[in-house]
Amino acid sequence: MYTLRSRPGTEHGRFEVASFKQVLSFSARGPWNDETLRRGSREMGEVINNLDLTKPWCQISCLFGESLMQPSVYNYFVKQTAVRKSLGLSVLAIVILESDIASTIKRQLTTAYGSANIDHEFFNDIDSALNMLQNAGFEVDSPNIKHFFEQNAFR
Repeated sequence: MYTLRSRPGTEHGRFEVASFKQVLSFSARGPWNDETLRRGSREMGEVINNLDLTKPWCQISCLFGESLMQPSVYNYFVKQTAVRKSLGLSVLAIVILESDIASTIKRQLTTAYGSANIDHEFFNDIDSALNMLQNAGFEVDSPNIKHFFEQNAFR
């Protein structure tokens, strides 16, 4: 497992990212500003570089609360998402929890991931998201991924 932790300061939003075999796991609470998204993209890149990039990989994201991007970072997010696809990201499972604006988050992410041509699906729980990734053919270390999300629930 390779993991990085967000830092306090001028950043808005928090995140944790780790990899388990070919599954990138991302837990976050937004909203996110420029500083958080830019540093997060760099640090996520470090975790991605520890994957076997000769093989496809997938991502599971668990988003807590009002996990939206400010308009100023949206285009940067789309660009970074396209970079992840070029590095082998093949499917993305997104779990949205503890949010009063889940439909708004889904619209923003659907537009962004659609722009980058990333296959993605939204879920209400982690087990369903993990099942989708397994059905897509990925070896999913469910116990460790679940533990990662339990430890990084941002409650």
